[in-house]
Amino acid sequence: MINRQCVVVSGILFSLFAMTGCQTWQTVYEDDYSYPATKPFNAKFNTWFWREDATGTHVFNYIDTPGNAGPDKKGCFADAPCVKLTAPVYLQSGDAKPPYINAEMYNNSCARQGPGHPDKQPYDRLLDPVNPLLQSITLIQPTKLHANIQKYCDLPYPYRPIDGVAKQGPFAEDSWNTTTTTNIAHNYLALIADKEALWKWYRDIGFNNIYLADDAVSSRIVANVRADGTGGGSRGWGYWNTTMNPLVMQFAWFMEITTEKKPPSSGFDNNVWMMTVRGGSSLDFCLTPLSPEKYSIYDWHQYSIEWTSKSVQYFVDNMLVADHRKYIPDIGLAFHNWVDNRNYGKYGPPNYPLKTPKSNLINQFAVYQQQATGQQNVSPVAINGTTCGSVPFDKDINEIQELIKKIIEAYG
Repeated sequence: MINRQCVVVSGILFSLFAMTGCQTWQTVYEDDYSYPATKPFNAKFNTWFWREDATGTHVFNYIDTPGNAGPDKKGCFADAPCVKLTAPVYLQSGDAKPPYINAEMYNNSCARQGPGHPDKQPYDRLLDPVNPLLQSITLIQPTKLHANIQKYCDLPYPYRPIDGVAKQGPFAEDSWNTTTTTNIAHNYLALIADKEALWKWYRDIGFNNIYLADDAVSSRIVANVRADGTGGGSRGWGYWNTTMNPLVMQFAWFMEITTEKKPPSSGFDNNVWMMTVRGGSSLDFCLTPLSPEKYSIYDWHQYSIEWTSKSVQYFVDNMLVADHRKYIPDIGLAFHNWVDNRNYGKYGPPNYPLKTPKSNLINQFAVYQQQATGQQNVSPVAINGTTCGSVPFDKDINEIQELIKKIIEAYG
């Protein structure tokens, strides 16, 4: 492993990380997750979706550690509280299949004209009112479509209808995002097959994939995260273009996949990988396992992903743990942090009946960009256990469950 650190001596920037150098990163977005429950609300809060799929939940301003947070800000303290995402226990009844339980946060598509954003609302441009294909798919008149986008983005989140009454979040007045840039991508699967509740469906007809690395700019995300609870399912954090369509799906993230051992009474295998994946006519991927002995996701760590046009590098506590140089994402991606009960392994049902709650806690998050100079032609760093491959698949496959199974099987 290689330690990535930078020091300043007499105004000159030196790098202790010789492989990529130490670049100057400019802050794009930062959130410490400390949200006031009374006005004035935190303006940063409205830059995220907080999805409460099925019975997944979010707890804001969560505190579980007494005292002061200290310089590392790791832990859920009064002066550095956490957001806690939880997939709760689901007790399976008879032969009934358990539902999908998910709690997730990602970039908000309810983006509108605001300070620094003189353009028209991206959702106003999302669906062409005279596009016959889209109208034939949705069977929704443009006026109704945009009226409902306005209606549901006007609701503060987290939001879930309870007995027909909207649950109002105390941290924001609405869900409109006026604090970040936008890059709205159509979500055709929502138009064709998505059966979500309307308040989620209307927000998910477009995804805000605002981060990009190309020959001009590089992107970096940094987050303090701790996982809690094992059992079946998955969790993770990193970049994703927020689509379930394998023909265009791309991501670069830390992901835990929990599979049931055989026999089931012997427990679970909890495997964490750094995954770089690019879909298309085949599933192209690079995988590196994360050592649980050195970096348990059940302890607090700082996770960072540095994405350039030539590489995706993964760091834990400033230590380089994966360096992928193939199948690099080349489109806009969003940040995702999720925990769910879907089992992407070889065994067990797609949705696992959890016996203990599963949570992700996060108390700091930041996004950085830099001009892509001086780091595009560096040699790759050898990391033990990295596997890259390409798996052709039938274009009729549209379940990510099947794709992840193939990744695991190809890995070994």
